[in-house]
Amino acid sequence: MTLAKRGNSWAQREAGILMIDGMEGLQKQEKAGLEWLNKAAAQNDPSALHELSSLYREGMASELGKSQEKANELLLKAANLGFANANSELGDCYYRGVNGFEEDDDEAYFRASVALALDGTDEQAASTLGILHYQQDLPEPSLYLACYYTNIWTKDDRDGMASFFYSTALLRLAEHLHGDNSIDGSYALPAAISWLRKSRGMGFEKAREQLKQWEIHTQNSCGNCGKEAQGGEKFKQCSKCKA
Repeated sequence: MTLAKRGNSWAQREAGILMIDGMEGLQKQEKAGLEWLNKAAAQNDPSALHELSSLYREGMASELGKSQEKANELLLKAANLGFANANSELGDCYYRGVNGFEEDDDEAYFRASVALALDGTDEQAASTLGILHYQQDLPEPSLYLACYYTNIWTKDDRDGMASFFYSTALLRLAEHLHGDNSIDGSYALPAAISWLRKSRGMGFEKAREQLKQWEIHTQNSCGNCGKEAQGGEKFKQCSKCKA
């Protein structure tokens, strides 16, 4: 608390968050916590501004009423100060048209790009960019970038959606490059099926449906190149790959 009392914005922000949540031995004091957060925000601390934005969006029954207008004002300010999480959240809001923001793919792409430039591991920003390229909602969509961004998104996949999009993006890229499922001489479908199975394992229903179709397709396909092979074998290979 010494640094907070001396006016350090980082310390003020942390003190505010800990007091509001009652963590690390501090008694839960929402009013005092808000005061510290506001002091940090008054110094344009981006993280404090973002934290306050979330509190205004959700509201605090005892101390703070909900205000979407105030939440958005603080979110934009934090984002414009270069805070990665705020830009990532804005990108998602613009992409989905939620929380008072109109749907705007160009602004969603810009904000998500800024977020990922600031934090190359930001899964939310990567998901926004990956889906925009995957769905070709951009003036110059790229299946390369769809694969790149959805792969980053899979690092924190919890519901199977990221793995599903990455799987299908791999096949779209292969078909775009070669007209089949080959990427640089290798067969893309086994890799795509592996990611689809991971998605299914997390309960993503679209993956379950897609996997049924793909597994039927691969019953008589070579595991190496995808060409027709003899069915009924444990490790199916075409005549060329066997030789």
